[in-house]
Amino acid sequence: MKPVATTFAALCALSALNIPCYADPLAASDPEQNPASSSADSMHLGVGLAYVPEYAGGKKSRVVPLPIFERTFSNGFFISSTRGLGYQMAKDNLQLSAALSYGGARADHKRNIFEGSDALKGMGDIDGAAQAVFNASYRFDAISVSLGTTQNLGQRSHGNTYTLGSSLQLMNTASDQLGLGISAEYGDHKHVQTYFGVTPRQSMYSGYNTFLTKAGFTSVGAAVNWNHVIDKQWSVHTVAGFRTLTGDAADSPLSKRRTAPLLMTGLIYSF
Repeated sequence: MKPVATTFAALCALSALNIPCYADPLAASDPEQNPASSSADSMHLGVGLAYVPEYAGGKKSRVVPLPIFERTFSNGFFISSTRGLGYQMAKDNLQLSAALSYGGARADHKRNIFEGSDALKGMGDIDGAAQAVFNASYRFDAISVSLGTTQNLGQRSHGNTYTLGSSLQLMNTASDQLGLGISAEYGDHKHVQTYFGVTPRQSMYSGYNTFLTKAGFTSVGAAVNWNHVIDKQWSVHTVAGFRTLTGDAADSPLSKRRTAPLLMTGLIYSF
């Protein structure tokens, strides 16, 4: 069995929050435990819950459902609720992947218990869009390093992000795999202004002071990633960590809380 190593990429895809995706840094560092690096056909289905902020910098957090689906093929292609539609390859300790995904939406009012925040009233909605996601990682024994980028295709004005991460394998047994990951996200000027800036027009409607931003690091984060194997088909994956805003993202009038907890757990069936 190759237990699935579902990560915070799921939060980005399913909760429509502008939260950095710690897909590579927080995944189990052993390729045998990470479907992203598996060359065999596999299917993973599951359901879980995530506890996340209403938006990046939001004061309140909420619980959102987390459906999980991933189908990987031996030729390298995959389709996933967390990673989108893409292709992956591995050469020795080097892993590369490219995918087409969707994300980046933000509502300026609370539409339901899963979406939007009234703290953003007057800021205007941010539409979701197609995104190209590229990742590269290299493994040094129990430690791996990764570099990724999300390029906005459908809404070029929303900008792009770049993520640098590292993970450390803490434990690897037949029943339990434990890892520690850290990650930092850099946003270009368009991205930081879109999600953390306040234009004069937005200031007039929202009441927030005008806040113009520049490119820079927007956040750092860390998490513990635990996968528990129940039997040949079933496993439970849990991630517990935090995210701290930095730079203009932390100084934005929209940011009510610089550091927020991020929790996720899911029951997964693999075959």
